[in-house]
Amino acid sequence: MTFLEKAAQHIYEQHGPRQDDVWVILPTRRAVSVLKQHLAEQTDLPFLAPHTLAVDDFITQAAGIQLIDPVSLLFELYTVFQEIDDKLEFEQFIGWASVLLADFDRMDQYLVKPSALFSYLTAAKAMERWNLELPAGAQPLTETPGTQRYFKLFENLQTAYYALRRRLTAQGLAYRGMAYRKLAEGVDTLVRDNPLYEKIYFVGFNALSQSEERIIKVLTEAKKAEVLWDADDYYLRDKGQEAGYFLRRYKDAGWAGAWTWTGNDLTETPKHIRLIGVPNASMQAKVAGQVYADWGQSAGCEEQAAPRTAIVLADETLLVPVLYSLDTSVKDLNVTMGLSLRNSLLFTLIDAWFELQRTVAEFRTRDGRDIKVLRFHHRHIVKLLNHPFIRQYERIHQLLSPDRENELPKPLLSWVNEEIIKRQWVYLNEKEMLELGQGDPLFRVLFTRWPTDRPQVAIRAMYELIDLLRDVYRDSQDAIEIEYLYLFYTLLQQLETTLERQAAQEGGTPVTVRSFRQFLNELIRQTTIPFTSEGNSNLQVMGMLETRALDFERVIVLSVNEGVFPQPRRLNSLIPFDISTELKLPTYREQESVMAYHFYRLLQRAKEVVLLYTTSTDAYGNSKGEPSRFVRQLEYELIPAAQGRITLTKPVVRFGKSESSLKVADLKVPKTDSIRAQLKTMLSSEEKGLFPTALNQYISCSMRFYFSRLVEISEEEDVEERMGTAEFGTWLHETLETLDQEYRMKDLPIDESVILKVLDDQFSKVMKGRLADSGMNLLLYQTARRLMLDFQRKQSELTGLKVLATEAMYQTYLDVPIDGDVIRVKIAGKIDRIEEYQNQIRIADYKTGKVELPARTTGVELKERLLVETDSNWEKMRQLWLYKYLLLKNGDKQKTLAGKPVEAGFYSFRKIKSDLITNPVQFADEETPAQYIAESEEMLRKLITEMLDGAKAFEKTKNLKTCEYCDYKTICGR
Repeated sequence: MTFLEKAAQHIYEQHGPRQDDVWVILPTRRAVSVLKQHLAEQTDLPFLAPHTLAVDDFITQAAGIQLIDPVSLLFELYTVFQEIDDKLEFEQFIGWASVLLADFDRMDQYLVKPSALFSYLTAAKAMERWNLELPAGAQPLTETPGTQRYFKLFENLQTAYYALRRRLTAQGLAYRGMAYRKLAEGVDTLVRDNPLYEKIYFVGFNALSQSEERIIKVLTEAKKAEVLWDADDYYLRDKGQEAGYFLRRYKDAGWAGAWTWTGNDLTETPKHIRLIGVPNASMQAKVAGQVYADWGQSAGCEEQAAPRTAIVLADETLLVPVLYSLDTSVKDLNVTMGLSLRNSLLFTLIDAWFELQRTVAEFRTRDGRDIKVLRFHHRHIVKLLNHPFIRQYERIHQLLSPDRENELPKPLLSWVNEEIIKRQWVYLNEKEMLELGQGDPLFRVLFTRWPTDRPQVAIRAMYELIDLLRDVYRDSQDAIEIEYLYLFYTLLQQLETTLERQAAQEGGTPVTVRSFRQFLNELIRQTTIPFTSEGNSNLQVMGMLETRALDFERVIVLSVNEGVFPQPRRLNSLIPFDISTELKLPTYREQESVMAYHFYRLLQRAKEVVLLYTTSTDAYGNSKGEPSRFVRQLEYELIPAAQGRITLTKPVVRFGKSESSLKVADLKVPKTDSIRAQLKTMLSSEEKGLFPTALNQYISCSMRFYFSRLVEISEEEDVEERMGTAEFGTWLHETLETLDQEYRMKDLPIDESVILKVLDDQFSKVMKGRLADSGMNLLLYQTARRLMLDFQRKQSELTGLKVLATEAMYQTYLDVPIDGDVIRVKIAGKIDRIEEYQNQIRIADYKTGKVELPARTTGVELKERLLVETDSNWEKMRQLWLYKYLLLKNGDKQKTLAGKPVEAGFYSFRKIKSDLITNPVQFADEETPAQYIAESEEMLRKLITEMLDGAKAFEKTKNLKTCEYCDYKTICGR
């Protein structure tokens, strides 16, 4: 028999079918619903049911008071503090107002004398002013206007407390703790002597506040009330067991009369407990759904006849994952908890919108001034435009934009994102965003700036957004999100009305958009969707507090982690811990005792228990990745006491995978006929061909070559706010090319002013929307200036240096016999610079990175190593080798060489003081150009034959250094 069944039977035996003057008070509304069902089961005849209420409803009704809503309460408190300190800003107030109201609520529920509490607080803050911790001889800290106002706050808390009570009482309103205090102080006349209350039963309570304790004590002493306790001898008898802390105190005090009831269910009822650890929080939901499905299959009966089951969430944010994890056959369940508005997609949209609105571009000019410009940051824009609701809006309204490259229509939001990346816009202004939006009203609503001092504008914009998103909600038909939208809309209306009322008062209330956001976030945190149901389902999904007074045969508890259950020891209060202890206000100690009681009471009559915990810490450091200490208590204290009636197992959750899944460690791609055909097409294509980069890719890692050149997987483009090494190199290359083409090749003088002008011009072109006035970009900009000036100074020292060509594209064709056929392979490359110096033609490639070429080798060793070495220095050698081959092959046709010797090398910006670092690739001493070409073509044919060899698969490199900066290392599991 469950506790509420026993309570219903007891009440019916005491009063029979006439219970219209009987009151039954329970901890929760769910318990009220269940008790009524059990009362109805006591007889087949109709009878007048007792007044059955949750304790909060009973308190407000008996006190004759209406609870004030959170929005109005905050503004009432602000009005009170404005009268105390007319310089108090709303933005400062909203930061600590909710904490102060929670303290007021707590002190009223626990009947703390305001004068005692506030005198303690004032004294504590006065001690802070004495600077007692300062060492001898140290200068005392001087008070500032800010610290004076901080201490003034605590000096005036008592004044604010009484002023708030007077304001609320005059309107017939109260906050929760105020209602409890009023009833506790007036319980004699309001309840005890009121003939309306003939008999009152308080059922299933544990940790009573001082006001609740006083109410119950007065009524039980007057023989007008009876308390029905749900206790177990296991934790009631053991004075070291925290679960029985409050009940032992009440029993020893004796004010509740005869003790009803204590059982032995924890140790006498046979139980099977499973403790399951899973890698992350969301996986718990999957396991819980699977466990419940397994129970249903093992029962072999209809769901209606299944044992009553509870899925209990110690972390209530897991509600939605749990609902989605239940089997589709589960149609009859009841959710006994609220769904927080903060966990909705709507909140993420509004939050991203606020982030967008508050961004500005900040940079420092070269003369040292800090400048702030109203701009939207590209990351906030992309985050907002990629929100599911905005994407759904695009789909419903078929928003398209012409693609400028192929003139075909493209989804508008995708096109906008691509335009931002293409133009490398870091910051965009309002006008640019509206132009990109092509007149769509959604862009006008989202990207119109809100005045910082007019939150009413923000509210109106949110109304407009809701109107625009109506079709999205209508199309999705998501009942929960529709309810979220309705809740948010009513919240906005309430806020707007309150703001207008406050603004109409003398002096008004200076609310900024920033403080409005804090205010809105606080209200959203408190707002939940209440699930309504009669609760007669066999499956109940609930939070731990909702389990009070309820019993289940089967229980699944999620997030049984230390740091989650019980929660971390944090005191979110303005009242210091020692003062709370002195005045008998609850602290984390009492909270842990409360949670221990809920945990053990939930297990009392259960037969099957599954406890789930995560084995990894969460992002906020709450979960420690280990089971709660309550679980350890079960293992080492309860189970031995049960003498074999309780079994504990620790099953391991295994995550399977299909047999056909590819093992990353053995990742290989065979060269099928279709892949070989694709490779032949690439090599002989006029648009592609074999370039030095592709050649190096194949030799260093053939798998990277496959991903890049054949599958053409590329890294997703993004706007880079900070210059990367590749972009830095491109910028310098473009600057050098411009100086050569516009000045050196035209025999025009190059001085410092010319160099810096070209550098600035190329920065604007290459870096697009980036700023180089602060941070890493500024350092790189200064580095580039120094490198360019030093390099050009060194160039001017090379007397007779003549630039012949820059960024010159050379190509040739090589016939390669493959499988009895001949394919014509295109070999090509773009050379940074071709110059003439001291009667020698030099191929120059610029490198901003480190250049350390291997020692010179010749003959067979050189040929072998050139085609197999994966080191980056050998890659550089291969690059210059091909450049020299291409120039020798084409030079005479273009009259570039004129019979002069050819050398290839690098200009290293790490070693600007040195001349060209020449390439050591030489196949023989005093070789002729014809010999160099012949040796090179022999090697190229060998390499291309290997590339097209069907017996040799594409494989991962064995040189792990190659993988460090590879775009595909995640695919390869490196």
